[in-house]
Amino acid sequence: MKTCINCNGVCCKYVAIEIDAPETKKDFEDLKWYVCHKNVQVYVEEDGTWNVEFLTDCEFLDKKNKCTVYEKRPEICREYGQDECPFHNEYVEQHTFKTLEELEKYIKDKFVD
Repeated sequence: MKTCINCNGVCCKYVAIEIDAPETKKDFEDLKWYVCHKNVQVYVEEDGTWNVEFLTDCEFLDKKNKCTVYEKRPEICREYGQDECPFHNEYVEQHTFKTLEELEKYIKDKFVD
């Protein structure tokens, strides 16, 4: 059985929100703005789903990375399954853009003039 023991709260250290997949050069403008911010990146999942990710710890993690509001944690935390957990699963993203330069290179390669 999979458990959270020794995990260090991996799932509690980011917020990822699905975004529309960009199709045109103009569609990438917001994505460029996202990655210009500290602790924000954009990634593409194995299935082609695009996400913006905010790398920020939950305010309810203690120094040992344990949830201090476990009994009243939000529903999204309760529904998060270990099948989705990056601690228990090998997860490979198609693309990860952490900097403006990485994203601009992808755009240049995608839209060869």
